[in-house]
Amino acid sequence: MVSKSASVKMASDNEASSEGQFNLEGILCELGSFGKYQLLLLFLLAFRDSFLAMCNFNYVFTAAQVNQRCYVPECESLDPQFNASWAPYVLNTSEICRRQVRHDGPLTIFENNTTIFRIDDGDCSPERYLDNETMRCEKIVYENYDSIVAEFDLGCEPWKRTMIGTVHNFGLVFSFLILGFISDRYGRKVIIVCTPLVVGVAGLIKSFSVNYWMLLVFEFLETALGYGNASLVLSLESVSQKRRVVFSCMSDILSSLGSAFFGLIAWKIPYWRDMMRAIYAPLLVVVFYIFLVDEGVRWLLAHNKKDEAVRVLNKVAKINNITLSKKAKEMLTKISDERDKTDQEKQNPVQTAHLLSALRSKKILARVALIAASFFCGMFVNYGTIINSISISGNKYLNFSALLLVSIPTRIITAITLTRFGRKAPICVAYTMCGIFFIMSAFVPKSIWWASTLFYVIGKMCSSYGLFSLTVLALEVFPTTSRNTLTNTANTIGRLGAVLAPQAPLLAQYMPGLPSISFGIVAFGPAILAMMLPEPGHADLPEDIKDAERLGNEGLGNNEQPSLESEGGRRDEKQKPAQQDVESAR
Repeated sequence: MVSKSASVKMASDNEASSEGQFNLEGILCELGSFGKYQLLLLFLLAFRDSFLAMCNFNYVFTAAQVNQRCYVPECESLDPQFNASWAPYVLNTSEICRRQVRHDGPLTIFENNTTIFRIDDGDCSPERYLDNETMRCEKIVYENYDSIVAEFDLGCEPWKRTMIGTVHNFGLVFSFLILGFISDRYGRKVIIVCTPLVVGVAGLIKSFSVNYWMLLVFEFLETALGYGNASLVLSLESVSQKRRVVFSCMSDILSSLGSAFFGLIAWKIPYWRDMMRAIYAPLLVVVFYIFLVDEGVRWLLAHNKKDEAVRVLNKVAKINNITLSKKAKEMLTKISDERDKTDQEKQNPVQTAHLLSALRSKKILARVALIAASFFCGMFVNYGTIINSISISGNKYLNFSALLLVSIPTRIITAITLTRFGRKAPICVAYTMCGIFFIMSAFVPKSIWWASTLFYVIGKMCSSYGLFSLTVLALEVFPTTSRNTLTNTANTIGRLGAVLAPQAPLLAQYMPGLPSISFGIVAFGPAILAMMLPEPGHADLPEDIKDAERLGNEGLGNNEQPSLESEGGRRDEKQKPAQQDVESAR
């Protein structure tokens, strides 16, 4: 049975019968946010997102730099080991792909004023490598062959190694734009089920690459046709306004916990082909989500699929063992009876009209631009710090896992602060702290390396906090009918920052702490831009363009609880007295 605290006072009987109004927020409050249905959804999304995150960062280890040295024919027979005894004088140069020139022919050596002649041309003695004349290596020897750098001999072409991460993130530019439109037009479930299958198949084919260029092609295809943020969208739309941040944070905590195992998997399965198969194959299991995951109720109502929306709501009530109030049952019955077949047949043109209306709004376009710029800075910092994590002191596998695990306490802080302080202020504070800590980590003396690592980790926590909060804010300021499309449009432009991120570690060639300094400077960008965005923290999710444009305007307070009409989910200003009753009952 429904407790008094969970029950919500609906509109009056006369209003409901005459105007057919439907209050989704009230029904979602009755159904609860953490029942059996929602917990099952959390674990299903966490499994999917954990392995997608592993695949998304696979190049961090598959294209990792490997210690290397030149192959020296005249010395290999003397000591063929990687750290050979002759290496200090034969390879005495700061350039990895060059070595000292060997002087052939008779060599004059003076000992105790006595001249000694050596004629052996195959000699590897130090005396034959005395000057600073160098030559390019004809062949490279690697410490191990676990990475594609060694297997495809990319040691002297570092741009090819970093290009893999750049192409990977460039593919995401197309992915988020295309899949955002598909998600808004055909539903969240299509993306949740199909993209992991595409990523899994492309990744398995990639693991059989015969050369560098084949791997690069499938790296792009994997990201251009997979990924997307449909899980976060579904999380936000599945629960009531008061619980959407907490629910989304729990989903992200579980996926972060799962993805952190990637560091251990890479440690225990270091060979890149085997490691890729271990993380890509489990994604094929997601095909069964067709039967396990339901479409988002908000999307169904926004597209006039009322019968399906009622079925999902009744299913949630049954699994959670919730008895809906009499008023809620009447609403579900009424909305099911008023199904409009004509609207269902025209839903595709309606969706196109919604998107065009959004693009004609100056406020919406301004938000897309501001959020895109914020995403650009945030993604450059977030992805760059993860990629650069294997270069900081300590075990690179544990460092990688640690940086993913810091998302767990970060999300707990996120759930508390975003719910209490809104969105804009926490984002500004987080990115300001992020910039300060990254810059500080670059100037800490090497003798206290632990302090540098600590500052780096704190900076990464602030970066993770800021990027997640930006994503939540973006999803909350756009209407349901084009929420994923507009968010992913901004995300797509922002992905250009992620495209540049794999190149950031190359800055260390000029100064050891320069990558961290660059992350710190760029982090101040979102702190400034967030102040220009509306504050959506205590408002309901906007259903149409007018609702979205009103966000941040004076007069749209916390007490306004709009309801969805049965004729297409539009707001009705006449419902304000009933809306106030709903809030007072809560």
